[in-house]
Amino acid sequence: MEQTRIVITNGKENIGVFLNNPDATTKELLMMHRCLVNVLIKDMVARGMTVTKAIESIRYSDEEALRMYIEHG
Repeated sequence: MEQTRIVITNGKENIGVFLNNPDATTKELLMMHRCLVNVLIKDMVARGMTVTKAIESIRYSDEEALRMYIEHG
């Protein structure tokens, strides 16, 4: 199986995991999520969105991901 790696850079912190790695730890995945959310909020604000609206958008996205998981496994 081909490995798909994602690396997220947040300031001086680089977090990388293989997306299709069944052995990725919960800690690695949560760290990646944390860094991605941080990068997304910074990008949204840089593009003119308020911090409040950016956070609301991220919350909505996470809620939708959870709903999709519950509905489709």
